[in-house]
Amino acid sequence: MMSPVVEAQDLEKYFVIARPLFKQLFVPFRAKQKIRALKGISFSIKQGEILGVVGPNGAGKTTLLRILANLLEADGGWVKLCGQKLNSERCLRGKIGYVPSDERSFFWRLTGKQNLEFFGRLYGIPRLEAQRRIRKLLKVFALEEKAAQLFRDYSTGTRKKFALIRALAHRPMIVLLDELTNSLDATSTQSVKSLVREYITSQSGCAGVWCTHRLEEIVEVCDKLLVINKGRVSFFGLVSDLKNRSNAKAGDSKDRQPEDRSDSSCKYRFLLRAVELSITDI
Repeated sequence: MMSPVVEAQDLEKYFVIARPLFKQLFVPFRAKQKIRALKGISFSIKQGEILGVVGPNGAGKTTLLRILANLLEADGGWVKLCGQKLNSERCLRGKIGYVPSDERSFFWRLTGKQNLEFFGRLYGIPRLEAQRRIRKLLKVFALEEKAAQLFRDYSTGTRKKFALIRALAHRPMIVLLDELTNSLDATSTQSVKSLVREYITSQSGCAGVWCTHRLEEIVEVCDKLLVINKGRVSFFGLVSDLKNRSNAKAGDSKDRQPEDRSDSSCKYRFLLRAVELSITDI
């Protein structure tokens, strides 16, 4: 039986609520209040699979991805990446490619190409090999002409493309993508989805996590789905399983309106309805 590439069990995460300064001065010994951001999150992803993560704003999606990226330490539970337990050490970070939703780690006074070469060296890629990989990825995204511009002059969508190039340049085993297609035009979105899908299915021992609010991306890109609400798992499984769950709950409803087949988005309505039903279960 194939072992999971990514496995999480009973993940818990708390954040301390910041207190106003005057309360810290006059009531210094009061117990700290905490918010529980993640509550018993468990899932697994096998080789070649992409897990889609959806949920309302504030559900804990970004917190989960930051834990998987080894940028945030969980307060309970454990994570295994490629069979190794994730801890505070950084030995597994070389196997992770992470694109955050709000990219702020590039150097704005360097060009896009200089940024990529710098981060390539941080990952230990030999200089000539890094340049070869960067040229190839720049060509895929048609960014050869823009590579010599300062990073601060790029549009938000172009910056997101450079973030994806950086995440893939060192050939990671785990690809973590937080709202990757935000700010991308329709053509770039299709190219990015195809590239990520091809990369994960072609690399041995590779898996991915795709966090999004766009349900059509779940159908087109992902193999499994994790629905999170208020830090808890509402659903984890195959998209087809969620569809069956939706039909079972909504099938007996007599007042349900018939679907408008003329709407081009009707093929995703089952997923929207199923996600809504999963969230209301909590």
